[in-house]
Amino acid sequence: MGKVQPLTRTPLLKKIHCSYLPVKNLQESAEWYEKVLGLKRLKEDGSIMVLAEGQWIFLLEAKDNVTSNFYTAQWQGENYEMFSLTFEVDDIQLIHQTLEESGVEIEPILDDGSCGLKFTFKDINGNKFHVWQDSTRKDGVV
Repeated sequence: MGKVQPLTRTPLLKKIHCSYLPVKNLQESAEWYEKVLGLKRLKEDGSIMVLAEGQWIFLLEAKDNVTSNFYTAQWQGENYEMFSLTFEVDDIQLIHQTLEESGVEIEPILDDGSCGLKFTFKDINGNKFHVWQDSTRKDGVV
């Protein structure tokens, strides 16, 4: 393979349209994403869940007991269990409260200064996610 040249034009990739998540039970997971996170089912079986701005999450039953998480020393500590997705929200307080009331494994909201407000949580399959709210928003301040 030749030397990679610096990109001098618009990136070839536009946006992320969908993501794929391993789940243990498709029906239970779809119900959880619908009930707890308020996502809509694109397909009746729940294999495609839709976020507020139209992006899709495919829920796929994994043959092994796996999650989308991985471990790294490049984030917060030597052996940090890393999330694979960050969800942007408009009201971080509301989603945090909703998840907490639903009994979800959740961490406290952190104020990361100019980087915004953030926290992590896990779904019923153990997939870890990051939730973020832009620090330039006037409302939703901790």
